[in-house]
Amino acid sequence: MTPRPIEESPESFLERFSAHREEVFLFPEPWGSPLVEAKTPAGVVYAFDRGPPPTPTGPLRALLHGVAEAVGPLEGEAFLRREGPRYRLGGETTPLGGGFYLLEAGAKVVVYWEGPMPKRAEVLLSPPLMLFR
Repeated sequence: MTPRPIEESPESFLERFSAHREEVFLFPEPWGSPLVEAKTPAGVVYAFDRGPPPTPTGPLRALLHGVAEAVGPLEGEAFLRREGPRYRLGGETTPLGGGFYLLEAGAKVVVYWEGPMPKRAEVLLSPPLMLFR
């Protein structure tokens, strides 16, 4: 059995979750780099650019997305931090349907997880963190 894809296309994914975009600042990147450096309300993140070339520089509304590798209850305050190639984040969750959750970790991140997610969750994302613009 072929697994169901998480997204049909970058454009349809962005359209589906566009209400959860927020203001970020994209720093200049080398031409052709698949990673963008983005300043979010939670700090700077490095994300795989899912938008069409060329990548703009400056402020814009973007959507962050990741696939959860591990999920548990959150003890403490919301956070978002890089651990090697992965991100660990914690915050309030809102179910969006179909295995998707909005996790508010200082920055908004749409997270895919096949199981139930606690109302306050700590999540380890599989690489890469993705940015849709």
